[in-house]
Amino acid sequence: MTVTADNIEFLAFCLQEAPGVGPAKLRTILRRMEQECCDAGHFLGHDDRVLQACFGLKREAVAFVRSPDEKVVETWHVLQQKGVTVLVRGQSGYPDRISKVLAETAPPILYVLGKTELFQVRSVAFCGSRKASDTGLKVAEDCSRLLAKEHINVISGYAHGVDLAAHKGALEAGGTTTIVLAEGILHFRAKEQLQDAPGDDPLASVLVVSEFPPRLPWQAHNAMTRNRTICGLSDALVVIESGLEGGTFEAGKTARDLKVPLFCVEYAEAVPSATGNSYFLEHGAISLKRAGNGRSDLAKLISVVRNGGVPIRLPDDQQELILREEPKS
Repeated sequence: MTVTADNIEFLAFCLQEAPGVGPAKLRTILRRMEQECCDAGHFLGHDDRVLQACFGLKREAVAFVRSPDEKVVETWHVLQQKGVTVLVRGQSGYPDRISKVLAETAPPILYVLGKTELFQVRSVAFCGSRKASDTGLKVAEDCSRLLAKEHINVISGYAHGVDLAAHKGALEAGGTTTIVLAEGILHFRAKEQLQDAPGDDPLASVLVVSEFPPRLPWQAHNAMTRNRTICGLSDALVVIESGLEGGTFEAGKTARDLKVPLFCVEYAEAVPSATGNSYFLEHGAISLKRAGNGRSDLAKLISVVRNGGVPIRLPDDQQELILREEPKS
């Protein structure tokens, strides 16, 4: 990717950085460009007054896009040097699933690093407290490990607690994982849980995704937005431990509202950090339980993921099908 007027990725990046252009405005501009079959060159070929009147840009934004400052150009070059791919809504490579699930609220631009093929793989997302119980962390790792063995990608955020436990479990089992950031992608660093993964390259089996300006630091409200994007990328969402408020609780409600299949861990004994789990189980979430052998029963979850949200009806003698790890040699 180079800095040229006919580069839609660079144009979208500049628009995102321009004064007065938020996600909604950027979505509107890109949608209009798509409807009018207007590429970056044609867009910039419009008179300033047309860009203001027809695309809703302020005078300062028009000037900014026509002549981006040195900091913006430098950031663009850093993205290229680090191998970051920029995906623009309506353009080739942008994941179809997130467009279908989030519709008009899908992120207008995605910055991605790593294994982009994972956008095409069946995926299960995990959410849960940063301060999850030891039991919850073990469940997250156990489930991720079992999904990895079934060649199902794991998606989560990048916080301590459940997020990192899910990534760790998938990678240790030789699977893949997608990290969705609540900050700009240039803030991404491989944490210990990724560095301990098999192989020399910690990103060989990882996809990192951010919808935010590349240098934007972590912000709480962006974590909420990020959770919506996680739902949009996933074939199902698993709540490990949720309170009755906060990010995990909102993520579960978002999945339900978006009609993303929602699963929730049901503990045999009450877990203080999972007071919200009962809410989801009482409001339509599918229960995930541990079987007598201590393994998580993921048969229904896997059937939903592999069949587009429609559970397989198992034969009567397989109703308690438990996925077991392969015996150690």
